[in-house]
Amino acid sequence: MRLPAPDLAASAFVLHVLLHQVVIIVARVTTSYRAVEMGLSDIWIGAVGATFSLLPLFLATQVGARIDEKGARGAFLVGTGGVLVSALGLLTTGNSVIALLGWTGLLGTGHLLCLLSQHATAADQATDAARGRMFAYYTALISFAQILAPLVVAVFAGSGALPDTGRLFAAAAVAGLISLGCVLFMRHPGKPARDGKSAAQLPIRQLLRQKGVVPAILAGVGVICAIDLLVIYLPVLGAQALIPASAIAALLMVRALASLLSRLCFGWLLSRLGRRVMLTGSLLATGLGLTVLGIPVPGWALALAMILIGIGIGMATPISMSWVTSAVPPTSRGLVLSLRLTGNRLAQFLLPMSVGVVATGAGVSSVFLLLAAGLYGSAYSSYRALRPSAGSDAAG
Repeated sequence: MRLPAPDLAASAFVLHVLLHQVVIIVARVTTSYRAVEMGLSDIWIGAVGATFSLLPLFLATQVGARIDEKGARGAFLVGTGGVLVSALGLLTTGNSVIALLGWTGLLGTGHLLCLLSQHATAADQATDAARGRMFAYYTALISFAQILAPLVVAVFAGSGALPDTGRLFAAAAVAGLISLGCVLFMRHPGKPARDGKSAAQLPIRQLLRQKGVVPAILAGVGVICAIDLLVIYLPVLGAQALIPASAIAALLMVRALASLLSRLCFGWLLSRLGRRVMLTGSLLATGLGLTVLGIPVPGWALALAMILIGIGIGMATPISMSWVTSAVPPTSRGLVLSLRLTGNRLAQFLLPMSVGVVATGAGVSSVFLLLAAGLYGSAYSSYRALRPSAGSDAAG
């Protein structure tokens, strides 16, 4: 499959994906630094992180169903606008716990709307193979944005362990304003075509019974939590260990670069290794990298850990996305992607709260060890779910 022609609409979509991720990452990293600046405990930092997923947890399925019925344009506009407002709110009033909780909740809701709209656009392909490659291209764009975002943090952070949070929130707001302009020039996927075989959207209960749906949803939860907790707790670990904010930003850039490079090789590797080997290996690599972060190691080992995590996340995310959308009819893709995001958001809501309690007693490094143990278990479950008897689902 060839990439879309570089017309205005395609360029606007690419720029929107890049800028949206930059806004989200910069705002969330800066929120963690603002919480440390305010002297909040690890439990409160976990609570702020959890609010990012609270409203999306309840709204995801409704948003996905509406995108299937009405198309993605409205969700794109509302979501991008919400992200911009939340960035401005964090800039102007984000100096109390209540403000951090409220604006982070709005940021997460806007992020949900944009993600599901982007996923619907990427999933609008004619074949399973084309869909898998498009998700690889899409997630490669996200990885590139995850390189740009830490660079923004590094440029505006200064040399201290705590950056100038006001300047960082202002940079996020500017990027959010530009991304809102991009939505106006995009070509949005409309309502999916309906034929006699798939004339209506499947109910959620029936959708979850489709072969491969539940294993595919569960496969993505661990790596999504890894991304989330890196953004929340790596800055906290850096502040406690007196690691400069610019060095933490560099580590996040290394992770994102590894993900980007792995996704550029995604199609070639998938055709040779298959979905089972790639997904299991990706989860193991991510868990190993998090284990290294959780133990005392020299600086070069931290970089190696971020490379392992980057490769693991880079491979696992497009595999789970293509797997889950291939398992359902076109009229239910938005809904099944929303169910995937609901599972992710449930974990993102519960995990920061629980690991915040753990971090208070055992230190921030325990957060990474706890998630690593979960990923090792997920790797085993995925290996069993994708055994050769599963037929085409294991083949990729």
